[in-house]
Amino acid sequence: MEYWKEEMFNLFLVEFPKYYQDPSPDYFQGNNLPGKLRKEELNLLNEKIDLPNLIGCERRMVLHELLKDSSKDKFTFYVINTLEINCEVNSYDSLKNTVFIEIAKRYFNQENWIAPYLISSLFKRGYKIKGEDNQFVQDLYKQIKKQYDFDKWATLRYAVKLNDQEKFEIAQNHTRELFSILSFKMGKPVHFNFPNLIGVANNAISHYRESGDIILKSIDRFGRTEKINKLDERKGTFKRKRLEYLENKPIQNKEFEEIATELFPEIK
Repeated sequence: MEYWKEEMFNLFLVEFPKYYQDPSPDYFQGNNLPGKLRKEELNLLNEKIDLPNLIGCERRMVLHELLKDSSKDKFTFYVINTLEINCEVNSYDSLKNTVFIEIAKRYFNQENWIAPYLISSLFKRGYKIKGEDNQFVQDLYKQIKKQYDFDKWATLRYAVKLNDQEKFEIAQNHTRELFSILSFKMGKPVHFNFPNLIGVANNAISHYRESGDIILKSIDRFGRTEKINKLDERKGTFKRKRLEYLENKPIQNKEFEEIATELFPEIK
């Protein structure tokens, strides 16, 4: 091991457990070291930091224990997102909770909790959605009390249905398009602060033009064409925007279309 790397390695072994004890700072000295190590050096680092011993639990319980302690959130985020640090993700606790369920609980019940990033990292680590995850998200629907709850629930629903890191990240990069389609499915605006579906339709055809075909298709497949046309009778704004779109539409985002039809099979 090179001299500079050995120095950083030793520093990491000192600072990492200190960060576990006090994770109030946003980072600790040497926190970017794991990404600079070779495989054999990483193996040694993981052996030395010994997460189960540091947390005080079995290896399979490390993330479960961390996610239950909000005071350790910054440390937990660091561990999950630093893929070079070994930790088991496809495990259950004694109540049959998965790591995904632990994240989903925190995300749904807390404000400003960064679950989508953690879910992406879980998938990168080889996490596979389980039957318990599907059931948990289905049951969670009953706890929705406000629009913000529904937005978070939809994110979790997309995760369990897609069960794939790349697909989930594409969905996260096109949430407004997906909420437009979901609005047409539900028959009312979802996520958007419009009084009715004509606002959703006008907004979608104006701003999400690379996904215009699949959005227009969703209006038809979910049986909302007549309703939108009726709402559009007085001003005719949607009719004009639709005609202009059809005459000048850009190349469509086929990657997103595949994600949308996987989440909403009705619009295939």
